[in-house]
Amino acid sequence: MTTIEMEKKKTVGIYIHIPFCKSKCPYCDFCSFPRPTESFMTDYVSELCRRMEKEAARYAHVAVDSIYFGGGTPTLLPLACADALMQTLGKGFCILPHAEITLECNPATADEQTLKTWRSLGVNRLSMGAQSAQPCELKALGRLHTWEDVCRTVDAARRVGIDNINLDFMMGIPQQTVLSLTDTLKKAISLEPQHLSAYCLSLEEGTPYHRRGATALGLPDEDQVAEMYLSSAQVIQEAGYEHYEISNFCRPGYESRHNLNTWQGGEYLGLGVAAHGHMGLTRYGNSRDMEAFLRGEDITVDAYDMTAAQAAAEAVMLGLRLSRGISLKHISQRFGVNLPHLEGDDRLRPYVQRGLLRCEGDRISLTREGWLVSNAILSDIWEILDEFCG
Repeated sequence: MTTIEMEKKKTVGIYIHIPFCKSKCPYCDFCSFPRPTESFMTDYVSELCRRMEKEAARYAHVAVDSIYFGGGTPTLLPLACADALMQTLGKGFCILPHAEITLECNPATADEQTLKTWRSLGVNRLSMGAQSAQPCELKALGRLHTWEDVCRTVDAARRVGIDNINLDFMMGIPQQTVLSLTDTLKKAISLEPQHLSAYCLSLEEGTPYHRRGATALGLPDEDQVAEMYLSSAQVIQEAGYEHYEISNFCRPGYESRHNLNTWQGGEYLGLGVAAHGHMGLTRYGNSRDMEAFLRGEDITVDAYDMTAAQAAAEAVMLGLRLSRGISLKHISQRFGVNLPHLEGDDRLRPYVQRGLLRCEGDRISLTREGWLVSNAILSDIWEILDEFCG
């Protein structure tokens, strides 16, 4: 098949969940199994490849423009497993030549040989959980790596040819201040990554952090976290990065294709335990039941079919995470519905007057200050859209 023929196909993304970690961080709610044996990981990948082949047969009519290996810690996999995954993907799916292929990694588990192997298999983007450059903050987070490990991994990635690098950081963590966060970000910027992500810590139910509580952990209060958010955005933007989504910044042209596809309501397959997908008007999730997965059972949960109106409403909510916001006209045309005129609704006018919401013609977006209170604004917008959906 020629490149032109491939590019005429409908494009989708693929998310692959690799649920293994060297240890479990006390704040983490993601599905992961710490300290796995090699045979456990090999069994998982074997079953994952079997399911991938089955899915590939169903979606021969699409082309893949992004693949995302998330976790967990994908770089913990035996390299033979990495090869099996990429070989299965390449044989089964129509992967575009310019596809973005992202690998998440922990600096404590990503040596140069591991990165070299993944690069030889097609990975061209690395997303690293750096979290902080401060030793005391990393210790409080239960991280196994040091800042020196982050620097070493960035250098190793570039040596093997992975030039598109993202660094993840956290705000509102124990012992953190505006000054310590600023220092962390300046050190990160000095490494010249193409992308930076800065997420606020949330205490997820069932985690050790949640059981201890904010007071015992000594977390910054809401006002301090808000100051961190605004000051960090200023530091990163002054360094030449675009603040293109609530928590994400990039050099021009380096937006995360996988994440953009998600926020724009695009289609993607979710493969593996705890993975989620969106194909057509159907959203679905997979359970965390590893035993059922390994037995070859269907672990699909939370699958539901949306109406066109519901899909349009969802596209509004997701799109408002982006700095450019959404065009009501474009979304209405895309789904063949007539969305309500949000810009004229009395419930939203106070947000516009306070400079939290921007309405320009049919285009609506949140301001940076609006992102700080996005939950309240989006709740009101969802109320309007829910009435529209009936």
